[in-house]
Amino acid sequence: MAVLHGFSPAGSDKPRILILGSFPSIKSLERGEYYGHERNHFWTLLGSMLGFDPAAPYAERVSHLAGAGCALWDVIGSCEREGSLDQDIRGELSNPLAEYIGLRPTIERVALNGGKAAASFVAHVAPGLGLGPEFRVKGLAIGEALLWSPTFAPERRILVVRLPSSSPVPTRAFRSSYDKLPAWSAMLGGVATY
Repeated sequence: MAVLHGFSPAGSDKPRILILGSFPSIKSLERGEYYGHERNHFWTLLGSMLGFDPAAPYAERVSHLAGAGCALWDVIGSCEREGSLDQDIRGELSNPLAEYIGLRPTIERVALNGGKAAASFVAHVAPGLGLGPEFRVKGLAIGEALLWSPTFAPERRILVVRLPSSSPVPTRAFRSSYDKLPAWSAMLGGVATY
């Protein structure tokens, strides 16, 4: 199985909010775009919250995120995987998130897009989040927000939020992008126009 490599960060150079996924899907890798599968709810959610057309050209969508003080990246920088499912990821290596966050004191919030992003973030970047009673088998609970004091910058307090995955695969609690919108909107601290 070949080793796959993800993307560089996109969006704001001085973000207030860092949105972290797990690893790009096959379709995203083919297109060279974050959340490149047309059924993924990510751009629908962000377009609703920030007031842009989710079908706009990719560069325009990323520009809207940058203008809102958001950056995109993935927790996993490289891995082996057949298909696009997070459960099939093997041999994952993290992106240098501690360095990235450490060099950007503007980051106030880290939004984790789904369970695999949350579990990998706790495992690779913020093991302290898993030491208290808030620990869950797969990381943080959906909608849970915790203050994090990174070991590499203990004077900082960063809000870490686990969001429902933007994946189009329905779950019992989140069947559509509409169901996910309240949690995503709270992360941005804004009012959605859905």
